[in-house]
Amino acid sequence: MTMPKAATVFIVILLIAGCEALAPIKCPTVIQDVAPCLSFLKSNTKHPSEECCQGIKRLNADAGTQQNRKAICRCLKKGLEAVGDYDPKLIPLVPKDCGLSVTLPPIDKSTDCTK
Repeated sequence: MTMPKAATVFIVILLIAGCEALAPIKCPTVIQDVAPCLSFLKSNTKHPSEECCQGIKRLNADAGTQQNRKAICRCLKKGLEAVGDYDPKLIPLVPKDCGLSVTLPPIDKSTDCTK
């Protein structure tokens, strides 16, 4: 008995999607999610915007593996170095202000993303 063609295609799509889910998150995705938070990180606003919170929530959902958490840290470190002055002490406040129970370290150029 042979499997219907549609079922075979569906299984192949699931396998490809599963492999992509295991791939580390890419920096453009991280930067896009965090970009709305810059106003808060530069102390221009008192609270993160709704767009910032949505991005942080997406990052939180993508941070399920240690590999992704390290990749997110490296991307944030690289991206934040490029934005100029910001307050690293505000980074841990973003998830809290957005209603997440995630702990983020104050990320700056000396942050070790391997930990």
